[in-house]
Amino acid sequence: MSENNEKIQLLTWTIDEQLFGLDIGKCREVDRDMKITAVPHSKIFIAGIVNLRGDVVTVIDLKMLLNNDSIPTESPKNVIIRLKSESSNIAIKADRISDILEISQDQIEPAATHLSDFETKYITHVGITDKGLVLILNSNELLNIKD
Repeated sequence: MSENNEKIQLLTWTIDEQLFGLDIGKCREVDRDMKITAVPHSKIFIAGIVNLRGDVVTVIDLKMLLNNDSIPTESPKNVIIRLKSESSNIAIKADRISDILEISQDQIEPAATHLSDFETKYITHVGITDKGLVLILNSNELLNIKD
């Protein structure tokens, strides 16, 4: 992202105390207290599916996607962030929603200098904020996940 004072708004959330963010324009909705239904024989990073007002939505567990050494955790009540898309019904599982942060472009660095090639497929930038470092996700890759 270029260095200027243009600001972007990020919806932020935590997973294991790590702060993640996504351009608020890429988020359709946030739902709390969701029961995720497991899907037998699905990929390890698929937390399961939920029914959101008649739409079956696949829920991605970012912790499992980015760190296959992790152990999936189950919670009776989950927070999910549904991504905006015309063709896919994808949501991200979160521990808790943090804030909507407004940060300027000069507070954002490319993730490639800090993360592995696999991680930078899903994490494009790192935001430097008063709340800490925010890993900014690539919604297009998450919507087209096939790994």
